[in-house]
Amino acid sequence: MQARNGLNGEPPVERLGLISRLLGTLTSPRETFERVMVDPRWVGVLVLGVVGAAVLSSLLLTADFAQRALLEQQLSSMESFGAPVTDEVRAEMEQGSRFAAYTTFGSMLVGVPIFCVVLAGMLHGVGYGLLGGEASFGQVFAVVAHAGLVFLVQQLVAVPLNYAREAITSPTTLAAFAPMLDDDAFAHKLLGTIDLVNVWWIMLLSIGLAVAWKRRTAPIATALFGIYAGIVLIIAVLRTNFGF
Repeated sequence: MQARNGLNGEPPVERLGLISRLLGTLTSPRETFERVMVDPRWVGVLVLGVVGAAVLSSLLLTADFAQRALLEQQLSSMESFGAPVTDEVRAEMEQGSRFAAYTTFGSMLVGVPIFCVVLAGMLHGVGYGLLGGEASFGQVFAVVAHAGLVFLVQQLVAVPLNYAREAITSPTTLAAFAPMLDDDAFAHKLLGTIDLVNVWWIMLLSIGLAVAWKRRTAPIATALFGIYAGIVLIIAVLRTNFGF
């Protein structure tokens, strides 16, 4: 691979290929992010992560059991918010569930990159404005794109498991380890909102931002996990109160 010059007169750094970036992010994130900062390419990583996860998610929704489960989930959510579910509404939603694989694929292809841009913009603003970080937007966006590879790994594991158990809920939430809890209990809703893959993603994001901003990882991780905990708590309360 072609080498690039290092920063501040450092020796040239060998460019990482796409597979090396994927494996490095998952197994040795700090060293990988240090090399990504020198060569902040993100297009291949983003395409791999988004397209791969979209294909796998859509593939699951081609199964009859997944379409039925999605339909029941949508109807249950409507009823929990007091919306009337007539025969006409059910028939229309049944028709729509047949195209769920296509709508999911399209929404992920469009929505995930937009989310990454917004998140990278917010983090770049925090790093530049509050912490005095000198990382460029491209470097922060590269961190976001590389950290997001964990969701591709999640789908690689979750889709076969969901096929085997004929379910569409995430098998990586803490609720999967507490089957004895009542589904409507707050504790079950709370554990069902905490996904281990999200925890992994936040940790990778914290490491990448620490490298980009030249700061310690612990304070960044503490702040991000604090935000995540607040979001999880709000969602769990809403799910308990509205029954979805």
